[in-house]
Amino acid sequence: MEGQRLRFDNIRQATKAIDEVGSGNSAFMATRAVHINVLIRNVPGEKARFLKRVYNDIGAEVAISSDAYHEREGAVTDLIVMGTVYHHREARRILAHHSETLSLVHLIESITENAPEIR
Repeated sequence: MEGQRLRFDNIRQATKAIDEVGSGNSAFMATRAVHINVLIRNVPGEKARFLKRVYNDIGAEVAISSDAYHEREGAVTDLIVMGTVYHHREARRILAHHSETLSLVHLIESITENAPEIR
């Protein structure tokens, strides 16, 4: 038995590697193998905390400032959304009808779905 680290630059590479293992579900699994980070600036603390909770609930992460995390009044934060293609799509599905974060969801979608990793 031996192991090695794999890094996939895009879904196509991940699909190919998963196919080579013999999996019958490589197209779906590949979305879990490709990671995309998104930086968003000047987000109100309450929205940032809510987005962080949603991403945490699906196994991903959002980095926000301590002020926003600790609910300091008037906190505005930059944030880094960290997740796989699957995480970003799942968060979008969960938040599709949450009007208060829709602008954030659309911004994340425009970045992730147009990223070179998707191809």
